[in-house]
Amino acid sequence: MELEPVLKRILSLRVDDSSSELIESLILQYPQWAEQITECWDMHRDLYRATKGNQDRFPGDLDAYEILSEVDRGGMGIVYRAKHKQLNRIVALKVIRSGRLADGNEIARFRREAQIAAQLVHPGIVPIFEVGQGKSTVYFTMAFVEGIPLRDWGCSPGISISSKVRLIHQVTQALEYAHQQGVAHRDIKPTNILIDTDGNPILIDFGLAKLTHGDTELTQSGATIGTPAYMAPEQIQLHRNNDYRLSDIYSLGAVLYFLLVGRPPFVGPTSFDVMLQLKDRQPTSPSRLNRRVDRELDAICLRAMEKDPLQRYPSAEAFGNDLAVWLDGGAIASPPKSVWGWSIRWWKQEPGLVAHVVSITSVMLIVLMSHGLGYSQSHLMSQSTLLALWLMLCFPLQQWVFRSIDPTLPAVIWGLADTLFVTWLIANADEPRSLLLVAYPLLITASALFYRTRFVILMTLACILTFWSLSFLVLDVSLARTDFRIIFTCVLLVQCLTLTSLIHKVRNLFTYRQR
Repeated sequence: MELEPVLKRILSLRVDDSSSELIESLILQYPQWAEQITECWDMHRDLYRATKGNQDRFPGDLDAYEILSEVDRGGMGIVYRAKHKQLNRIVALKVIRSGRLADGNEIARFRREAQIAAQLVHPGIVPIFEVGQGKSTVYFTMAFVEGIPLRDWGCSPGISISSKVRLIHQVTQALEYAHQQGVAHRDIKPTNILIDTDGNPILIDFGLAKLTHGDTELTQSGATIGTPAYMAPEQIQLHRNNDYRLSDIYSLGAVLYFLLVGRPPFVGPTSFDVMLQLKDRQPTSPSRLNRRVDRELDAICLRAMEKDPLQRYPSAEAFGNDLAVWLDGGAIASPPKSVWGWSIRWWKQEPGLVAHVVSITSVMLIVLMSHGLGYSQSHLMSQSTLLALWLMLCFPLQQWVFRSIDPTLPAVIWGLADTLFVTWLIANADEPRSLLLVAYPLLITASALFYRTRFVILMTLACILTFWSLSFLVLDVSLARTDFRIIFTCVLLVQCLTLTSLIHKVRNLFTYRQR
């Protein structure tokens, strides 16, 4: 049941180095289907290269155009560099990827993209020249932009922060124009912004665009609209009352974030991991990942990416105005943040660290309050020192999680360290210790928040191993009973099976929605 959507995802990939890395991650994620994944990828790669080699003959029924080269492939279409024979004009020619196999809905969406884009006449938006239909495919042509995607431009060395901000300011002007014409783009990302030879940004690909008034949705009901790394949280679920102009502002803020730190706001090995963070986490402040970014630019970028659409900039123009003020060296008027609002933001940015700070600080207070209950000074000092060491260790581990594209390794090390610290605290507590063993199920439950079955299994095994070691090394009547050890171990195993089953169901549901 789960293999089919995995294979469909492979068949939608473009053949390049980044896709090969994704295939490797899929094999690691689904080792039981490694052979099928590899075979499907090999066939897809061979077919892709075969059709790419014959691209001058496809599409072959557009007599007015000569296909020169393939430029790009997307989920719905293929873009070619072509020449209009009579006008001797170089254009970008886009055709439906599925060609003559396209159904009515695909053709309607394709025509709709061209019709929406054709309404927009702005120097920052690619112009549409012609919409037509050959014998086997529907196509439209647009201006061919000589340049590079913003993704590549932003990774070039030597580009200043102010140059990047100035470029996004130009994009806000094009986006504000589109919004005033009643068009929301809904898929703004670095690959959908081209930088021409004069250094000006051009917004392209209106395949997911939507008219803000009187438009009929042609995408599948309940489908996810956009690219996970750059789409707004409200785009995860399709609601007809969404104001997608505000979603565009979030996406453009995410593009600015990419330019400032060199990566999207949220990263992960799969789209599922990215969407989990998108819904529940606040992005790390750009200044924490790039010291050249100041606090005012931080505030502009993070306001554009607020989870609540009403807390974002009300328009692309307002977003651009703040960028212009920053470029001129002026002060940014940021909405005031209450202590409660700051606390919520910290929790969403660093949930693991906040949970550790609260829990470890609470235990430290309990230890200090027990000073008058007959415990020796050395005993209290050793426990306080261990807790302080545990707390200090959490901060570099949280930074490691921030800077890792795949946080699995730092999460595993953090989880194992937690298990060892908890075991040491239980070992140094007074009898009866059985009530303190509740910490082990809590650790396993916390590990499930990463939605990684292997991590849950690893944490369960670590808890079982440390529990049995504790029961043999510490003199405690309740822990010494064999029946208690077996029952407690079974409880941990049942909890592990329950959580891993739940994670599988959630991932399967997500994969089904992506089909």
